[in-house]
Amino acid sequence: MLSRLHSLIFLATTLLVALQSQSSFAVKVNNPYGRPAIKYFEDPITQTAGHVQLQAWPFYDPRSVLNFGEVVEIKPGGTDKLVSLLEYSFRQPEWKFVRLGGLEGIFNITDYTPCTPVFGDLCGGYLDGTGGVGASFKIDYTPLGNDPRGKNVHWIQRVIHNYEIVEFDFIDKPIWQIWNPYYDTSATAGPNYFMDAPYYAPPDKNIYFYAETYLVEEVKNPTTQQKTVNIYDGVRWGWEYKRANVFKKFSDSLSAGYERDTFQLKELSPGAKYYAYINNDLPGNQCNPNTFLEGYGENGAWYYDNDNSHLGDGFASAFTGIVPSDGTIDLNVRAANPGRRGEDRGNYELSVMVFDDGDLPFSAGGSGGGGVSRERPGGTQQNPILPNEREGNWQVFRNVPGCRWYDPHTPYGFEFQALDNTLFSEILDFPIGPDNRFTVSVGDNILGEFGPGQNVDFVSLFGSGVSNFKITGIDSLFGSTEETAFPIQLAFNDRVGSFKMRPFSKESSPAQSVPESTSALGLLALGAWGIVKALKIRFNK
Repeated sequence: MLSRLHSLIFLATTLLVALQSQSSFAVKVNNPYGRPAIKYFEDPITQTAGHVQLQAWPFYDPRSVLNFGEVVEIKPGGTDKLVSLLEYSFRQPEWKFVRLGGLEGIFNITDYTPCTPVFGDLCGGYLDGTGGVGASFKIDYTPLGNDPRGKNVHWIQRVIHNYEIVEFDFIDKPIWQIWNPYYDTSATAGPNYFMDAPYYAPPDKNIYFYAETYLVEEVKNPTTQQKTVNIYDGVRWGWEYKRANVFKKFSDSLSAGYERDTFQLKELSPGAKYYAYINNDLPGNQCNPNTFLEGYGENGAWYYDNDNSHLGDGFASAFTGIVPSDGTIDLNVRAANPGRRGEDRGNYELSVMVFDDGDLPFSAGGSGGGGVSRERPGGTQQNPILPNEREGNWQVFRNVPGCRWYDPHTPYGFEFQALDNTLFSEILDFPIGPDNRFTVSVGDNILGEFGPGQNVDFVSLFGSGVSNFKITGIDSLFGSTEETAFPIQLAFNDRVGSFKMRPFSKESSPAQSVPESTSALGLLALGAWGIVKALKIRFNK
């Protein structure tokens, strides 16, 4: 249903009840998108096109959510409502609809992305200047075994939406097409692929669109001219757009390990559902805080979370809740790991969306009544951030959050090299394990031996961050897998950085790097450290 703002066929009653997933099916569905992320829209963005400034969504209420339905398998041979719609719309004797199911091939979901005023190009440009919302969806079909193939293979799609005043439930096909029920006659699909980009513009109310899409084959009897449509397997997909009745944003910062910030919203509708979420990835942060959000509901209900937000670097909080009978929401924000270096301070924003009418358009978990803690990579040495590229024997980390744990596989030592505009400002911590002393060097300068609980502050030593350093003296690895062999916690000169790491053995130790430029204070610090070390050795003799 491309660019359709009104549809005309079949009025029905219910929305999603009839679209419930039923028995299993045979076709294999590859869906790399999983359940696509919920899309939230904050402040409008101004874009420049030539000399003209365009508002990103001129009709768009920023207190909005665009939620995707998961792509799921549905009843083989067609749901009951799909078949009844087909039999009613094409009840002439020459049409016959047969439920078969049992495809042996593969459905590859190759596109499932948001159509919004910001991402309108993903819908083929249909949203230019309209401020609409929707989704772009595509399936590629690979037939295997005895699957149908060829020119008589088609797609049939049932759609339920509320674009108009009432809900519509109909077979999705061009408005002028009355001679067959096929979606693909408008050149938006073929025997081996299906495409759709449903949207609504402008979104002046809460909107939903759900579809069930089936592969079918037409078999025509040359004698009787009867057309038998064999219905095989299909998928369900769709989206919902919903506006919050109340949207409130707070800005604050955590500046001490055990600080607790408190926030309150009053005069809300008792029983309304709300979503509170934090964005910790803000300009000015060197280390984004690992936040913990908590609130209190009716009869002592406690809502809490420490890493469930859709915004931020994975360590921002979010949960859903219900407004108490007094119409007031009380929320607290504190550090999830108070006192832990790199996690307990920094700027954040707390936003609250309140929906008075019905359920929330998404689920945010249920821990303590609203939120699920998910450990994200980088929070501990056991779950470090892994390289996302390789360049020869370098392992590359691009645009990773600062102050987290990172890990390459290494048998003895490794060299760190900053990329782009990144500088290393500090080693925040070393891993805990049987080997607890490691040598850190910058260029030709050996800074000393360090272990768990200690840090190396490059800015204090050299007057600025460094672009290259090495760690050696690793006598044993830490984790049981390559990913956890030797994790380390680093800070950058900004809240996001890029770098690469090169492991090396004792025999193949890389040549000494060119020394970093050092400040006079840095040299003095290194000299003082050497004197103290010498005295310590003398006294220990």
